[in-house]
This record gives sequence, structure tokens and C-alpha cells, in this order.
Amino acid sequence: MSLQLETFVVGPLPNNLYLLRDDIAREIVVVDPSMESDTARDRVLDLQRGGYKLTSIWNTHGHFDHIYDNARWKKEFDVPLLMHRDDEWLLETLPDTCAMFGFAEPQIAIPDAWIEEGQTLNVGAHQCRILVLPGHSPGSVAFYFADENLCVSGDVLFRNSAGRTDLPRGDIDILRHSLAKLCALPEQTRILSGHGEATAIAQEKQTNPYCRNLPSTKS
Repeated sequence: MSLQLETFVVGPLPNNLYLLRDDIAREIVVVDPSMESDTARDRVLDLQRGGYKLTSIWNTHGHFDHIYDNARWKKEFDVPLLMHRDDEWLLETLPDTCAMFGFAEPQIAIPDAWIEEGQTLNVGAHQCRILVLPGHSPGSVAFYFADENLCVSGDVLFRNSAGRTDLPRGDIDILRHSLAKLCALPEQTRILSGHGEATAIAQEKQTNPYCRNLPSTKS
């Protein structure tokens, strides 16, 4: 049975929160417990009543809108939190960042493990490979399910756009290398972004101005 996906558009920024589910193993993973994530939380509680188990929290990167409810989910479901170490500094600046944007300060959840390039993670029997994709933030990653032709890319690549690089430690030149890495995936690969509609590699290579004249992935 294929990997099951549920998308929740949540919060004032509006963020895409993803639930990934294996219906045979009855396991669930949440990607980016963003602001105002109660609808997704209620869905997980409903699934738990049917015998499912939330096994972990995955962060695509450390920007406040993507990690805002990490602590709530980690405490309620008692599951490990995974992110890339290069975005650890964003946890330290989380209170100031939220205040700057006019949002209440959330609790800070400390990751239980740091994920790395090429590492594999599982949702039940479905395996994904970690792609490290800096540029939008130093620790941005994607979760690539090759067998499913599916990639959860965070804020690196959007439909006809790309992640902003004017935030602290963003870098357009580094982002272009990350976009090249994504565009080297099979063209049928579906892209699930941190905001906005889903897309596919084939479409972005044809229509996205940020996906033109990219550097070689060997460089």
C-alpha cells in the first residue's frame, strides 16, 4: 500500500503541515508542526483511537513558523523531534524572532537527533532519504521518498518560485545549488512545499524562473 498523505494549511502565514501515514504499520509522522496546528493534532488523536501511533516529528528547517508547535506535539505525543543541526541557532533566536513578527513566544523543543545528508528515515515500511538543501536556511532539508516519487521540500522550492534568501544566513548562490539538486530528481517527482500548492519537478523545470541556468550538481 502506498504512503498516505494529509495536508493541513495552518496558521497566519499559511503553512503546510503534513501527516505521512502507513496504514499497514499504522504509523504516522508529522512534518513541520506549524502555528495553530490544532486541526492536525485532532486528526492524529482520531487516528490514535483507531490504533495508529505518531512516531516522530520531522522539521524541514528551523524558521519559527515551521517549528512553532514542536514543543506542544513533542509533549503531548511523547515522540522524538528531528531536524538538521545547522538550524540549531534558530532555536536560540526563536523568542526574539516571534516577538519581531508580533507572535507570542512558544516553548522551545530541543531536537532528539540531528539528521544528515543521505540518512534514511521511515514511515512504517516507506523509506525516505534526507537531502540537505541550504540557502533558504543553513539547515534546510527535504524528505525524498524515491519509491513514491514524492519529496517534502520545505521552503526551498515552491510552485513557480523559490525560498527567500533575505533572512539571516540566507544565500542565493547556495540556494541555486540546492535547487539544482532538486531539479536533478526524476521529473515525475511531486514536490510538497512549506507553503502553497504542490507541484512537480517537470513543471518547475519548464515554468519556474528560479530553475533556469542552474549550476551543475557536480560542482
